[in-house]
Amino acid sequence: MFRMHYIITSFAIFFLVACGGDKTRQTAITVQLSSSVVAADSTQTANSVDINRKRALSKMVIKYKPIIKKYAKRYGFDWRLIVAQIVQESGFKEKARSRVGAKGLMQIMPGTAKEIGRELEFEYIMKRPRENITAGIYHLYKQYRLYPEAKRDERIKLSLASYNCGAGHIFDAQKIAEYYQRPSNYWVEVRPYLTMLKKTDWQLHLQVWPTGKPQYGYFYGYNETIQYVDNIWEMYLFYKKFL
Repeated sequence: MFRMHYIITSFAIFFLVACGGDKTRQTAITVQLSSSVVAADSTQTANSVDINRKRALSKMVIKYKPIIKKYAKRYGFDWRLIVAQIVQESGFKEKARSRVGAKGLMQIMPGTAKEIGRELEFEYIMKRPRENITAGIYHLYKQYRLYPEAKRDERIKLSLASYNCGAGHIFDAQKIAEYYQRPSNYWVEVRPYLTMLKKTDWQLHLQVWPTGKPQYGYFYGYNETIQYVDNIWEMYLFYKKFL
């Protein structure tokens, strides 16, 4: 049985980049993509799977680069951040589906898809990859607007965390940060307090909330959210150098 785990790996894709507006001139640059899931089993089998994953991922990034750039620009994001997010969310697998029902390249939940569908007048967010990408970027933008007092980079990190676990849990973690008189608009400061939203932290909750409970409920998925933000940010910083 495979023992699956997240590690930072180097696996290259060949990304064709148009140079100087001349469509006939293209340069192939080798880019490292990080944070992939690999199986710790037979080295030969793992290497074979990894090579196939590189090739598939390369094609998918090139395929969707135009729409990613278009909507990243529209909503004020660096397109390379969105690439990193999609790698983390789905590994650029169009039919990816999580155990909780999130679907597509941007792993959008059904309820979120319905809400965004009404706002953007989209009908097939869960089925059409391009609508899924557009909806995901728009959803990240909606999270971004929730943290107007944070500096740019911190605002993005808090937005990513909200995308992953819901803004309510981030608000609750910020509330605990404020209780401890720590800055609540810095991810590095808020991150530890995500771990303090468990039922077993009831004594702390009594000090922070009149009801003795976090306003948006208990939260146990903090490790996933912390890893999610940190992985994306690490990938993004790397892509900024090479894409």
